[in-house]
Amino acid sequence: MKKIAFYDWTIHYPDHLTAVKDDTEKKMVFLEQTIEFKGIICIDENDELQIKPTWDCVIIINAKNKSVTVRDAEDVVGLP
Repeated sequence: MKKIAFYDWTIHYPDHLTAVKDDTEKKMVFLEQTIEFKGIICIDENDELQIKPTWDCVIIINAKNKSVTVRDAEDVVGLP
C-alpha cells in the first residue's frame, strides 16, 4: 500500500494506483497504470471529505485518525 497526505487526512491506496492531487480544486484522482480513471476524493465547500469511487472497491474511513484506506474489493476477505 502507498500513502499520501491529503490536507489533514492520510490516504492509503493500492500500489498499482497513482494518486494525482490538484491543490487548487482540493481534489485527488486515482488512476491505474493504463491511465484508467478509478475514483476521486475531494474537500467540498463545507470542508467535508467526499469520496466518489468508480470501481469495485472497499473504502475504510477512520475519522478519529483522519485516515482513508482504499482497497480493491477482491483483496478484502469476508465480503459477499
